[in-house]
Amino acid sequence: MKETINVNIAQQAFTMDMDAYQTLTAYLDDIGRRLSPTDTETLGDIESRIAEIFRERVPSPMMVITYSVVRSVMNQIGDPELFGQAYRPMRDKQGNHCFPGEEPRKLYRPRTNRSIAGVCSGIANYFAIDVTLVRIIFIVGFFAGFSTGLLYVIMWVVVSEEPTTQFNPEFNTQNKA
Repeated sequence: MKETINVNIAQQAFTMDMDAYQTLTAYLDDIGRRLSPTDTETLGDIESRIAEIFRERVPSPMMVITYSVVRSVMNQIGDPELFGQAYRPMRDKQGNHCFPGEEPRKLYRPRTNRSIAGVCSGIANYFAIDVTLVRIIFIVGFFAGFSTGLLYVIMWVVVSEEPTTQFNPEFNTQNKA
């Protein structure tokens, strides 16, 4: 048994299952982010077209719009990339801004390119700056009497090490003779 929800699309009432609703909402949000902030009509036109297609595919108002119907409508209208580059970023599950296809940044101590524990390398990777600059800041801070040494040790303990990548022998594409 699936949970359903009643929604209004272009001033027409529909009953959708939750998977279909979430997929359609994400699709429309992605299109909305790609439209110009001053463009108010295009998204309304797209919603009207979606409502028309739903009426064609689901003849009775008592029938539930399923995920497969939503996917076929999305295929008919087209990918959100057709509407251009995104003007506004998406939000990930923690509420941070990120663009589609972009992984949310996480602070790790890398397994390579590290001198002692990888704290400076991890900070440099996170902020996309040169690791030498971060190391100089920590060293100057230590000799200037700041507690960067203590901060380094705390981060060594708190910040987790970068996860290892799994090797899949079946994925190896080299020919063996």
